Amino acid sequence: MGLHNYLVYVRKLNNMGRWATEFMHQRTTVSEHSFLVAQIGQMLALIEEENGGKVDWGRLFRKLINHDVIESITGDILSTTKYKNPEIASALSVIEKELAEETFFAEMEQPYRSLYRNLLFDGKDDSLEGRILRAADNIDALMECIFEVKLNNIGLFEEKYHAILKKLKESNLVSVRYFIANVLPGLVADCERLAKKTTKYKKEEER
Repeated sequence: MGLHNYLVYVRKLNNMGRWATEFMHQRTTVSEHSFLVAQIGQMLALIEEENGGKVDWGRLFRKLINHDVIESITGDILSTTKYKNPEIASALSVIEKELAEETFFAEMEQPYRSLYRNLLFDGKDDSLEGRILRAADNIDALMECIFEVKLNNIGLFEEKYHAILKKLKESNLVSVRYFIANVLPGLVADCERLAKKTTKYKKEEER
């Protein structure tokens, strides 16, 4: 039945690299990225709870571990392409759902067809858990940029680092502000190119 086919496709994420159009010294697979996003999301959620937030942990982990499963069919589509404008984002969303129906769900037995359909497309909504997922996804991309800059792959990845950091600065999550002020400095401490800019952001946050 369809459940075995689902596992076969998910396993393909072990061999699918991220940032496919860019040269990288260290390329992360989509499955490695998903694991790291789950770890980062867990950290953000713990910080949220320490500051009075109420996290639905079951909902959060379902979002974290499933957010890129569809890429086992489509491959990694760069966010700069996917979200270039609302029309492209909407069209790609329709395509992803059609491909999932054809590949995952056509032969999957109930009730699992409905259960998995909800899991795969219940991601970056406006709930606390959805916002944590969005932030964790961006933070892992930020970390990928940091490691590339440290390896002297500067131009594009330094630019992407600042663009992603700017996006994170717009988040209203307590955990994201904590990450920028207290975690990020340690990640860039041995990278002078990024450390100066990060220190500037931290000083602005403290004002």
